[in-house]
Amino acid sequence: MWAVTLIAVAVVLWLLYRKKWFSSLKEQGIPGPEPNLLFGNLFDLIRKGPLVCKGEWIKKYGNVVGYYFGATPVVIVADADLLKRILVSDFHKFINRPNLSSPVHRVNKSALTKREEGYSQRLVFLRDKRWKEIRSIITPTFTASKMKQMAPIMNGAIDSLLDNIEKQGSSEFNIHGMYQRLTMDVIGRTAFGIQTDVQNNPDDLFLRCAKGFFQNDTKNPILLLSSSFQSLNFLWTAVGWLKVRATNKGTNPVNELIQSVKDVIASRRSNKESRRNDLLQLMIDAEIDDLSTITSDDLTAKDDNEEKTTGASSGKLTRRMTDADILDNSVMFFLVGYETTSTALAFTTHFLIHYPEAQEKLRQEVQNLIETEGDLDYSSVNKLQYLDEVIHESLRLFPPIYQFHREVAEDVELGKYKLKKGCKVEVSANHMHRNPELWGSDADEFKPERFSPENKKNIHPMAYQSFGAGPRNCVGMRFAYMEAKLALARLLAKYRLVTSSKTESLDGITLKIAPTILTPRNGIWLKAVPV
Repeated sequence: MWAVTLIAVAVVLWLLYRKKWFSSLKEQGIPGPEPNLLFGNLFDLIRKGPLVCKGEWIKKYGNVVGYYFGATPVVIVADADLLKRILVSDFHKFINRPNLSSPVHRVNKSALTKREEGYSQRLVFLRDKRWKEIRSIITPTFTASKMKQMAPIMNGAIDSLLDNIEKQGSSEFNIHGMYQRLTMDVIGRTAFGIQTDVQNNPDDLFLRCAKGFFQNDTKNPILLLSSSFQSLNFLWTAVGWLKVRATNKGTNPVNELIQSVKDVIASRRSNKESRRNDLLQLMIDAEIDDLSTITSDDLTAKDDNEEKTTGASSGKLTRRMTDADILDNSVMFFLVGYETTSTALAFTTHFLIHYPEAQEKLRQEVQNLIETEGDLDYSSVNKLQYLDEVIHESLRLFPPIYQFHREVAEDVELGKYKLKKGCKVEVSANHMHRNPELWGSDADEFKPERFSPENKKNIHPMAYQSFGAGPRNCVGMRFAYMEAKLALARLLAKYRLVTSSKTESLDGITLKIAPTILTPRNGIWLKAVPV
């Protein structure tokens, strides 16, 4: 009897605590849907899908909406002016990326002294001063002059892509799969210093790693449990690693990859003859003198040819990336560079096969450039204005990273709202990109000319969020643009891409929605006809 009574009291107290926890957003004056005491608003997100569900919330509650990702309170901000404060002007108050699987951020001090190489210090997850330090060293690696050094390596990988397309003859094929192997190949050659055979070998190390990393979506029931109850956080990670091993005969290919990169780094440190003009070498050589000289503008990645010298020399002790730093960030570039760039190429191709007039205009631009410039490289493809417009418009309608988050570092007033320290802020790129108030009544239509020089200047600087904005935007933005431009320009110079029997309709494309990444679930099927 006493045991039953104690259990009943414990349950009541827990429910009262839970109810109090789920009232935090309302207490801050932030409107939003009523949460379930067990799972917050995750049931609606899973049942309807995050794009539809959040679209309904924004339409009902406005451009600032609070919801609960399991037990984690999150505030969606879809107001461009407020986003400028969050991402740029008040950046120091929103400097960190949160972990949505944990309602309260806790720093495990003992973990800070124990490194798990390849995982623990990736730039995406670093915080505060440590993030600024590594970002300051890495950002100059992606200047235009450095990108020029890597264009030949990318072109070598694109040669393999074109060879494989030629082998298809008149058959229909899924070009998304080919793009995935292309971007893996590029990351292998540039960030890992490894000559891969990923575009031809189905058992390649990079392909095996990808099968483990990129297979979850928002309908996974483990996500529901691990996000709703903090004590079950470990499930999400554990199930992920079990899947990795299940698809790789009980082994973890990531460990193989990490050891391979360790060997390459050690070789380059000891033998100058093994140096190459790739991203890995740039990280090995990167250095900075004085962190105090770094400004927010220095940390912000650019998507044009603007050069900026970061960190003037002060005579202080030079800071370089350790081997562990380089290894961790090589893995990070694989995680964020493989799926996002291949998906951007896939969605852009989807539009081009459904808008043959845009494809023909783009092909003519490429052919004219080849006649005057010769080979396609970093400098020449950046002269393809219409290609730039097409890629931007595709990324607007289908941003691979459809949402990202920031954590409030201190209590802050954001317009009429008061956000408490530790609150998670969500930027919904998908809804920003399709907002008629920012893009007009034709916001859902594919119109590359939106990004023409004369029209681009009229776009609100926060309306386009495919790579984020401000000092914590995507550091590899210029790298991704170069890879996409080179691949598309060379592909269209050689082939006309047309629909096939398996091609999904323009508006009927089936999407796979992972926690942050949007991809075409069934691929992009087409035929390639020689020009």
